[in-house]
Amino acid sequence: MANLTIRGVPDSLYLGLKRYARGQGRSLNAQVIQMLRAELQQMRRLERMRGVSVELERFVASVPPAEDSTLSIRKDRDRSL
Repeated sequence: MANLTIRGVPDSLYLGLKRYARGQGRSLNAQVIQMLRAELQQMRRLERMRGVSVELERFVASVPPAEDSTLSIRKDRDRSL
């Protein structure tokens, strides 16, 4: 397992993280790992969503435009009279 050193963490951030970790019943180290893991998962979800969005845009561009249905609806109404 790798080690990670983070320099220059503002005191207020450090204390806030420490308090939050304590409230979650975790060590500061375990809490930071949990938060980094969650952020990485979120980044991956966003990347997948961007990919799906591109695929959807391609699909929509490939679908021919729909015809105006007004004429068909009028014909259908006229038949039922």
